[in-house]
Formats: sequence, structure tokens, C-alpha cells
Amino acid sequence: MVAVPHRLGSTRPHWRYTVRQAAWAAVDLIFPPRCGGCEKIGHRYCPNCLTSLQYLPPPLCEHCGDPLARGEAGRCAACRRKSDSALTGTRSVAFFEGPLQHALHRLKYKRDIILADSLARLLHAAWQTQALPGEVVVPVPLSPQRLRERGYNQAGLLARGFAELAGLQYALDGAARVRHTVSQVGLTAEQRCANVVGAFEGRPRVVAGCAVILVDDVRTTGATLEACAEALRAAGAASVWGLTLARTRWSQSNSSVPR
Repeated sequence: MVAVPHRLGSTRPHWRYTVRQAAWAAVDLIFPPRCGGCEKIGHRYCPNCLTSLQYLPPPLCEHCGDPLARGEAGRCAACRRKSDSALTGTRSVAFFEGPLQHALHRLKYKRDIILADSLARLLHAAWQTQALPGEVVVPVPLSPQRLRERGYNQAGLLARGFAELAGLQYALDGAARVRHTVSQVGLTAEQRCANVVGAFEGRPRVVAGCAVILVDDVRTTGATLEACAEALRAAGAASVWGLTLARTRWSQSNSSVPR
């Protein structure tokens, strides 16, 4: 049995999610919610937007979770070429497009932080379906500079809601970004990898000996998840599964990019 990590709180925190939903419901009585996906009034993320999710079609690579090409089985060609990943594996809920893309933009750039709890339900459903092993949930951290600019970490909000729904430990301080990096948007695969080298540090007192689920909002090449996983493994994490809400279609248009 793995000891309860330091400063992680209750192992059964579902009640926190429930209490927060009651508070959001009171807010909704005064300010009716607007759907994060289509902006229609009535839901935080409406049933129509839920049914429009473009899930990654099986069969999936057993490591990176991307759809396999015809005739492939087990691991995709890219993962077979890269055998030294710090990630135990990666899974994403759906493609980064349509209402889900719009919702994540609202969460990340429009300060629609209440939306995070609704989107966390999608992470929880995917985690249950995939049966990913985990004890501690760690969000991909922002640099102090980026956190001051934005005021919150969207990955942290998603990870918190997911951990509460799953009854897992939430470790906001499980990893830290120790070097400020430029935005990954617009960078090539090689530039993305170089941009995050040495950018993270794991916290041994939090993750040592633990099965970690590393949460982020979007995965493109996987460079950020990989760099953060390397730091967590160096801090003693027993395993690191990456879990993201969305996945771009990058790898389908360029099979040479790293996961």
C-alpha cells in the first residue's frame, strides 16, 4: 500500500465537487449559464455539444492512444520508433475541434472557470472507460509568470474536478514549471520538444512511489506531457499516464512528429 502523499487532502473528495456544484447552481439562478460549446443559454455544456464530440476512433495505439493506421496493431509506428518514453501511456477524450475547442478556448482565455467542472466529467468518463491506474492526479503546471498573467491554471481546474469525481488524490504541487517557456502554439514538433526541455521539476515528497495521472487540456505532439512525465519519473513516480481532454489531429497529418 502506497502511503498517502503529503498535502493531498481527502481520498474521497467527491463531496467537494458536489458542494461546488450546489454553489454554481445558486449562481445560475441569478446568471443563467451559457453553453461553453455553442453559447446557448441553459447549460454549462449542453447535450447537443456532448453528442457532437469527435471521439478518437478505435483501434487505438496502446501507448499514445492515437487511432491506428489500417493494418497496425498494438503500438503505432511512431511509438515503436520511440521506445524510451517516460509516459506509461496517454489517452485523450476527443479531437480538438468544434464545440469542444470552443469550450476550451472559453476556459483558457475567457475566464469561464466554472466550465472546468462540466468538462472534468468528460475526463472522468474516459478514465473509467480506459481503466487507467492512478493514485495521484497532477496537472501540467504553468510558469509563475504565466500564472500571474492568466490568474489560474486551466489544467489545474480540470484536474481538480476529475480527481474529485474519481476519488483520487489531487496534487496541485506535484510538479512545478521551473523555467518559463514561450507558447507552444505555432512551433514545429522539434521546436516544441526543445522548448520544454528541463522546464519541469517533480516533487518527490508528493509523487515518489505513486501511480500518477498527469492532466492537461490539449495534446498536440505530446512534448509537454513527455517533459513533465520525465520530471515526475525523476522524482520517483512509479508510473505516469497522460490524460487530456482534447487531442489535435497533428499526428494524422504528419506521422513523423513525436507523441
